[in-house]
Amino acid sequence: MTSDEPSSRLNLGVAVLAAGRGTRMRSALPKVLHTVCGRPMVEHVVRAAAALRPRRIAVVVGYGAGQVREALASGEWPVVFVEQPELAGTGDAVARCRELLADCSEVLVLNGDSPLVTPALLERLLAARGESPMALVFARVPDVGRFGRLVRDPAGRVVRIEEAPPGHRGEPGREAERNAGQYAFDARWLWERVSRLPRSDSGEVYLTHLASLAAEEGAHAVAIEASAEEILGVDDRAALAEAERILRRRLLEAAMRNGVTIADPATTYLDADVEFEEDVVVLPGCHLFGRTRVGAGSVIGPGTVLRSAVVGKACRVELSVVEDSRLGDRVHVGPYSHIRGGADIGDDCFLGNFAEVKNSRLGPRVKMHHFSYVGDAEVGEETNIAAGTITCNFDGVTKHRTVIGRGVLLGSDTMLVAPVTVGDGARTGAGAVVTADIPPGALAVGVPARVVREDPTHNRGA
Repeated sequence: MTSDEPSSRLNLGVAVLAAGRGTRMRSALPKVLHTVCGRPMVEHVVRAAAALRPRRIAVVVGYGAGQVREALASGEWPVVFVEQPELAGTGDAVARCRELLADCSEVLVLNGDSPLVTPALLERLLAARGESPMALVFARVPDVGRFGRLVRDPAGRVVRIEEAPPGHRGEPGREAERNAGQYAFDARWLWERVSRLPRSDSGEVYLTHLASLAAEEGAHAVAIEASAEEILGVDDRAALAEAERILRRRLLEAAMRNGVTIADPATTYLDADVEFEEDVVVLPGCHLFGRTRVGAGSVIGPGTVLRSAVVGKACRVELSVVEDSRLGDRVHVGPYSHIRGGADIGDDCFLGNFAEVKNSRLGPRVKMHHFSYVGDAEVGEETNIAAGTITCNFDGVTKHRTVIGRGVLLGSDTMLVAPVTVGDGARTGAGAVVTADIPPGALAVGVPARVVREDPTHNRGA
């Protein structure tokens, strides 16, 4: 472990509350699985907690439990799961984590629908608790009436967290200290009290009641202030869009600070897993999704979509889509081209306008300037694919592969009816329909294509 890495907190346990459905989302998908910049909300929370290197993270699941488990099953984090079969409140959810976190002396409680929480805020929360049994996070926000807010005594100490009554619309012009639902507890103090919390008239147990208990015992909860952005909880699609906007801004700013030029941040969208090397330029109107990697000196855009793409160094991709594919170094794509389905494009290739490549490997220095489709194929280095060339890979039942050798010249409107092999250095005439293999160095023309000249210098048995 380097000196820049946080030390492990083997005494720290984390409870992430992720059992609710989120009815205001109006969705069959569990609320915490709606994505913000390409990751489920609950994953953002788990990642923030995992950055503190805790002993264990207990995720409370309920609605859509199997889906939530699957979303967090990568093994990157020390996650365990606990079921809350009935949604009986936050206090009940935390109480169910007791056995899983019994060997921890300190417990963080986080909401799974707060994707903008940062490790830095959690570090501050833990540090602020000190010897107090409880610390919490709040933000100063306009009183809109929907959220719990802190109530203090004349000395400024927190005496309780007051939930807004149903239908309460707040007081215009009044500022409130909104409870974030993010807490740090002394574990022993928490476990001795959480199981004794009273039930509300609706049968729910509220974790917020612990602030009142702490005040009654003379050990008031410590409250630390955060920005409204950091504590944003997502309850509906409007809040989801706001979380996406804020996190996207963070990601763009981080990229620009690390040597990436973003020509127009307002029209540039990227997911949290996108990575750039230095001196990348992203022009307006670009969307970068999934585990996309862009190499040094590449220019992306304008109007380009990269989805789980690997782009090499010094590439140029404009007005095109590259998805689930790899571009080598110094590759040119576009405008209006589509590279997809596991395509692997070698160094110094040129794919011009209206080119499509799917599930194919192109060797170095292949040229395909316009209006062509290469699917399920192997193309050797320095081959030229003229306008209108098509690999006819699907016979209605099965997809077949085409093999094109090195240094091949395919004439305009060549149809390669797979399975077929074109040997090294071979040529086809314009409009050729190739239904049989072409030997190395040969010229084939016509419909169906026939070999009209062979090159005796090629050793076809080699």
